[in-house]
Amino acid sequence: MISIEGLSFRFQGSAQYALRDVNLEIAPGEFVVIAGPSGCGKSTLALAIGGYLFRQYDGEAAGKVRVADMDVRQCPIYDVAEVVGLVQQNPEAQFCTLTVQDEVAFGLENRCLPRDEIQDRMAWALSIVGAEHLAGRLLATLSGGEKQKVAIAAMMAAKPQVLIFDEPTSNLDPTATAEVFQVIEHIQARAGITVLVIEHKVDYLLPFKPRLVAMEQGRIVYDGPVTEAHPPRSLPARRPSHPFSYAQGRPSATIGEEPVICVEDLHVGYNAAPVLRGVSLEIWPGEFVAVMGDNGSGKTTFLQSLLGLLKPTQGRVEVLGQDTRHISISRLARQVGFVFQNPDHQLFAESVWQEATFAPRNFGALDEATQARVEALLARCGLGDRTHDHPYRLSYGEKRRLNLISVLAYAPRLILLDELLIGQDPGNAAFLLGLLHERVEQGDTVIMVNHHPEVTCRYASRLIFFNSGQAVVDAPTEEGFRQLAALGKEVYLPSTRRRP
Repeated sequence: MISIEGLSFRFQGSAQYALRDVNLEIAPGEFVVIAGPSGCGKSTLALAIGGYLFRQYDGEAAGKVRVADMDVRQCPIYDVAEVVGLVQQNPEAQFCTLTVQDEVAFGLENRCLPRDEIQDRMAWALSIVGAEHLAGRLLATLSGGEKQKVAIAAMMAAKPQVLIFDEPTSNLDPTATAEVFQVIEHIQARAGITVLVIEHKVDYLLPFKPRLVAMEQGRIVYDGPVTEAHPPRSLPARRPSHPFSYAQGRPSATIGEEPVICVEDLHVGYNAAPVLRGVSLEIWPGEFVAVMGDNGSGKTTFLQSLLGLLKPTQGRVEVLGQDTRHISISRLARQVGFVFQNPDHQLFAESVWQEATFAPRNFGALDEATQARVEALLARCGLGDRTHDHPYRLSYGEKRRLNLISVLAYAPRLILLDELLIGQDPGNAAFLLGLLHERVEQGDTVIMVNHHPEVTCRYASRLIFFNSGQAVVDAPTEEGFRQLAALGKEVYLPSTRRRP
């Protein structure tokens, strides 16, 4: 089905090859997982198989790529698209319309299928990803996870011979992640479709006994079954010590200090539609708070409320002693850093260096000490030799690291993170979490929306869990997991605490 011989590719203006002498044969109906560190060439390989790499990107290419006996370097992209469906890492990058129904129907209408068949395929595709209830929604109103489901449905509706998923569950909660992988396996087994999944969550796929292709620095370094010699990489078992312990529901190290955040009876939503209802809590200096919950439960809305991007319709939010209704976002942002869910939403500059120093320069605080701190952060994050590159030349995971550096550059007292670990391999994820823990040890506060129970267990001191717009769990991490178990939320528990 797929035959790749001697494939190499270097993007225009880059000194490094994204792909180096890749050779790969994939038979019809195979289930293949492509894994490797962020920036190793996985997404570039997916673009090559789909033909997009040779049509939409400038660069130097060598080698052969054939899919279903088509030379994808020579065939028109629309012919390749009849055979290959690609669900991209960033769902917004492939949206062409404004509504969910139009997006799923778009490719089918372009194929001039009969109206009844379009309706049937659209309903089928939305149902298998559990998104029937989204059919009438505007894409702009969806959460990141909901957008991911729609992007998957749009590709599945076309029923191609090859389906490529570039981190299809990166924005999804654990429940939806397990469901999507089961759907992918079901379709592959029933229809004999060739499936390639680019994924860091390899352990979720182990029950399906996939073939593993591991990549490093643009090369294939392993091709075979998942074995003890090539297991799914996971976060290190080390759990950092926290600067305080809890006593009577409050960090003992904060006695005599004022809370960083004080939320009372918060109600907030979009266009008069409520999302959060009756949320009340306090967060203290030096806390590392993990915010968890299903997609659409209100996690992102909560973070946006803390920066004043959304104003309460009822109740009160105070951040660093300031009422968010009465202080400008620009003033609050000098002490509050925010990393959005989509990395492209906060890339403003023409180079990696300009992006990393954008905030302190904007605040008039780009002194020698700050520049030295940024240089050290870029080097530690593996971007030290990319300072002159445009941010959009970076991989998705590298963009996330740059987002964090641009926030840490001006050392805010409060750091808000919406799914920071999207696109990060386990090694880079552990590294970024270590950077954040350093800030916590210095007394800063970190609040991170996160779908990884192991991350919460090992790094967070406190767990807040949202369900249907309410904080149903708010407790120190260990107690929080006990409460989740009592609520039947087993998929949100670390693997060591789930029932066999």
